[in-house]
Amino acid sequence: MPALASGVAAQITQEWPDDDPMMGRQEEVEDADPSLPPEELEDSAAEPGLDRIRFQIPFPEDKGGGVATGTAGNLEYVREDYVVASGGVELQYQDLQFQGQKVTVDLKTEQVTAEGDVIIDQGPKRLVGDTLIFDLVTKTGTVTNAKAFVDPDIFFEGAIIKKVGEEEYEVTDGMVTSCIDDNPDWSFRLAKGSVELGGWAKGKHARFRVKKAPLLYFPQIMYPASTDRKSGFLFPNLGYSENRGALLGLAYFLTLGPSYDTTFYADLYSESYIGAGNEFRYRPSENTRGIFEGYVIDDPNSDDLRWKVFWSHVSEQLPLGLRGVVRYQDFSDFNFFRDFERDFSNVAIRRLRSEAFLTGSWGQQSFTLLVDDTETFIAQDDTTTARRLPEAEYRLRPTQIAGLPIYLDLVSSLNYLQSARTNRFDQKWGRADISPNLTVALSTLPWLSVSVSASERVTWYSDSRTEDGTALTGESLTRAIATGNTSIVGPSFSRVFDGKVGRFGKFKHIVEPRWNYRYVQDFEDADQILRFDEIDFIPFANVFSVNLVNRLLAKPADEELHGGAREIMSLEIGQLYSLDDTVPLQSSADRTLTSTQGPVNLRYRFNPNRTANLEARLSYSTLFNELFSTSISGGMRFGPHGAGLTWFTKSNPETSNTTGNQIRFYAGVEIWPSHLRLDTQINYDFELSLLQSQRYIIQYFSQCFGYRLEYRDWQSVTRSDREIRFALTLKNIGTFLDLTGGTRNGFNPGY
Repeated sequence: MPALASGVAAQITQEWPDDDPMMGRQEEVEDADPSLPPEELEDSAAEPGLDRIRFQIPFPEDKGGGVATGTAGNLEYVREDYVVASGGVELQYQDLQFQGQKVTVDLKTEQVTAEGDVIIDQGPKRLVGDTLIFDLVTKTGTVTNAKAFVDPDIFFEGAIIKKVGEEEYEVTDGMVTSCIDDNPDWSFRLAKGSVELGGWAKGKHARFRVKKAPLLYFPQIMYPASTDRKSGFLFPNLGYSENRGALLGLAYFLTLGPSYDTTFYADLYSESYIGAGNEFRYRPSENTRGIFEGYVIDDPNSDDLRWKVFWSHVSEQLPLGLRGVVRYQDFSDFNFFRDFERDFSNVAIRRLRSEAFLTGSWGQQSFTLLVDDTETFIAQDDTTTARRLPEAEYRLRPTQIAGLPIYLDLVSSLNYLQSARTNRFDQKWGRADISPNLTVALSTLPWLSVSVSASERVTWYSDSRTEDGTALTGESLTRAIATGNTSIVGPSFSRVFDGKVGRFGKFKHIVEPRWNYRYVQDFEDADQILRFDEIDFIPFANVFSVNLVNRLLAKPADEELHGGAREIMSLEIGQLYSLDDTVPLQSSADRTLTSTQGPVNLRYRFNPNRTANLEARLSYSTLFNELFSTSISGGMRFGPHGAGLTWFTKSNPETSNTTGNQIRFYAGVEIWPSHLRLDTQINYDFELSLLQSQRYIIQYFSQCFGYRLEYRDWQSVTRSDREIRFALTLKNIGTFLDLTGGTRNGFNPGY
């Protein structure tokens, strides 16, 4: 036998059939007689009756060396450097695996060709087709009538697919999708395209198809072929607004590094509205993150540009154990919510709050430094503003003193405050407040708890109001008020019952009276205090409350399976009494009829398991013998399904006139598990005979796409609105269509 190229010797082993009596014996032909021709070498290894041939093909050192291994039904050396394998061939070389009915290996050019049921695998990447030409050095090649499957769930096919780089492919007359099916739910048909793993899939003359039906045409497309963020234009968004007309939404996503990115977007409306905005996201470390959003729109019906801004920032684990948070939002006008805000729950918003704070806790102590701004919309061009500029607060949580049953807690704050109203007033003043509190536990018996607490609250104001409350005096004011509180829980009584009801096997009924007395000293100059928050609103009190609580605890028969005892039912009845005749708790409109007794309040709760709940409340006026407030709410969940209802009423106990009677209902049903879901929410006002709002959402999810269809109808006495929204989301792309009446159309930057 003439020497193989560069002295290469073939290594061939036999693989015996499982039923052969000599199973497990392998006859290796490594030191074959060099005088035998190649065909006799092959015959000596492939004796009749054997199913498969195992072989090794060493590559010459000047070709980089290495060994290709495989199995085949037949093996032939056409010449000393050209090997042909046939019959269900499997060939492996480095990280490449080839399959085909016929595979040839050219040792000289280091090229593999294959035909018939061709498959080539390289890690998570797979190409299949009819024929293959592949270069083992560059690891590039061409497959005809081909399909490719690569991470992250990118599937493409074409009359020709060329692997032109380690992570790059070219497609001719093909299709690309993220769906697994042979007839994908959606795809892009391409005249010519390319796919760069970790980059972008691009195409020319692309037709977006649902199943096999063409829907849209794009001269060029590109979308992410990676779970990593990549800069580039996002898919355009389409929409329609009754007031602003048809919408074309454009967006460009820009990666600014591993921890920063931003999205620029523009909205073009057929009715001359033009909007532009930016969204900037950052996370430079595990402990710091934030997002900024800004949007401006040219409203042809307004002389000024209309805008909104939002910024949220969080920094964890700052020096000294502090945590920092910033939340800022602002709008050009409160009607921006009604006209442009996409979040339906924000349409009727009338209050904006921004804040920034540093806070930290050390054992029983905590400190907070706060700056905030709260703006409340009263009417057109009329708002109130309340600001803390800033507030420093120190708290001491209940701390035991010298091992005695005495506990000290304290809250204190130092403020510079501002309160203003458009064209009416703008007031600024300082305030210092401290309130230490001592609590003595007189009894800690399991069936009786008694505690007494006393505190002194001292508050200093740098300015004060005149007695009629119309102006500032310019003089400081100090308020000192004492408070006392006595709380008794018990004596409690309980009884245990054995008996199986459902999954429960034992019950415990507890009867627990609760008594509480509270006294707050009167302050004569209360009308001179500048009012800002709850610190300033502390009225005189000399009241006593009585509550009777019934609790039912249940323990599962199988505690290991269902856990320990839990409260499944409670009933609480209580009433408040004033011990001062000058401070009635109920009165008629003209104050001629009063009572020192408060209304009787009842609350009932029932929680038989973790998926069902019921709560009922009512208030009864003992002065007018009328039930004036009721509410009932409950809900149930069954896996992915759920439903709930809330019904509440209010009336004037003196006149018996109903002032409110509303019901709210919601339900969600998974019609097709993990695929199709229906949700609804309905609010109805019986007093006004008005269907205030109704909302229906149907969502469908598949392996590679989802859609959401939403209908909303909202009405008030003076205004109504109706909206239909549709959004289509494609896997690896994001929201493709979002046909809504909103300003911005849910761009997905590919996070």
